[in-house]
Amino acid sequence: MPNELSAAIENAYAVFPEMKWRGRNATVCPCCVSELNARDLARTPRRELGADLIGEYLGSAHHVDEGSAAQEARHFLPRIFELVADGEETSLSGNECALIRLGNGALGWGDKTYREAWNSREIAAVDRFLIAYWRSVLAAAPTLFERPETHEILFDDCPAEDALCMVAKAGGDLAPLLAIWEEDRSFAAALHVASIVSNATARSWRPFALLAEGGLGNPHWEDQPEAVATIVAWLIRPAQCKRLIDAFMQAERDSRESVALAEAHDELERVLALRWSGAKA
Repeated sequence: MPNELSAAIENAYAVFPEMKWRGRNATVCPCCVSELNARDLARTPRRELGADLIGEYLGSAHHVDEGSAAQEARHFLPRIFELVADGEETSLSGNECALIRLGNGALGWGDKTYREAWNSREIAAVDRFLIAYWRSVLAAAPTLFERPETHEILFDDCPAEDALCMVAKAGGDLAPLLAIWEEDRSFAAALHVASIVSNATARSWRPFALLAEGGLGNPHWEDQPEAVATIVAWLIRPAQCKRLIDAFMQAERDSRESVALAEAHDELERVLALRWSGAKA
């Protein structure tokens, strides 16, 4: 784990104190979480909580104004950060939902997010983790495979899009993350651009040109239209086409990376041409 990320997690443990349970179970929905798991959530030292138990907590349909739930959200947060950083699936719905307790809505803070509901020290601790985690995501190049049925070159997953979705659902600010991505001219960062474009490109099993329609490929974006619009606007620019071409020139000839970068470049150019022709009309 990068030092910056490790330090951000340790800072979160220092900022968010451990709960004094005094014999109580964790506040959860009894229909979603068994009494045994509610007890284990409270009695297990938080640094020892596993992803399965945290997933039970995150899947519970309880609200932050129930009992001590607001403080419990802070109690579990550093361990959630740690598990996410280690690549563990902490939410039953995927890590896009790992930080939903920070956001607004029924499982978060109503009409607020942590940025409006928490104090400045707590907000800074969350934002510090998000920045450090984002840098670690961009530093690791996404992997590719060839689909046997169609011989398409596809990405195994889309960690950059997943991370952005997680931040958006938490109510975090995407602007500094996109600025970091803009400044990162590494080959890995360019591949992440290609992966998010690829994930929104029309495929045989999903014949929709999502990016051309202003959408992205991850289904968890459905309740984040403003975040999607922000990311799409950042993606569909001539500067991104140039970035992809520059990375293509660095890639090994006929490698999976070169194919994915070229395809993403062509898709971005196609969408740009559609927008240009629409604006001209």
